[in-house]
Amino acid sequence: MYNIVATKPVIEDNQKAANDSDSKTFKQIFHLSLSSLNIENTRNFYESNFDCKARRITKSGKGIHLDFFGHQLTFVEVSPERHNQISEKNEHGSPLVHFGTALPYYLWFNIKERLERNNVNFCIKPHLKFPGEQHEHHVMFVKDPSGNAIEIKSFTQTHDWL
Repeated sequence: MYNIVATKPVIEDNQKAANDSDSKTFKQIFHLSLSSLNIENTRNFYESNFDCKARRITKSGKGIHLDFFGHQLTFVEVSPERHNQISEKNEHGSPLVHFGTALPYYLWFNIKERLERNNVNFCIKPHLKFPGEQHEHHVMFVKDPSGNAIEIKSFTQTHDWL
């Protein structure tokens, strides 16, 4: 049993917020770490298809931290034996284990076009999901070179998608 006390962080006036220097709040960054079968193939895939930038590469060269739409996506190269991918699907046909982003439609469409130009195979082709419902969205799934499923979506009726 742990005794944990959470207190509100103190933000000094001279500290800069992520997007607004007058604000007392910081941008919250999502972090996800996944395995990779080949770190260079993984890096090239994310840079060429999603315009990700490498923020840090480990000293060993077997790990990379990417800026994925303002969030931290980390990959560590592992052997095929250690790369245990779950390939099950949920009740809507989406890969059970996946990550992604929700974007404005024009960005979603631009990425779809780029993926098609780069001959990336869609594991779920671009389509409209849940038509007519409040959470209606355009969606597509691709897999990176290590088999990690990526969902890119764009909500049509709401910006309050959390």
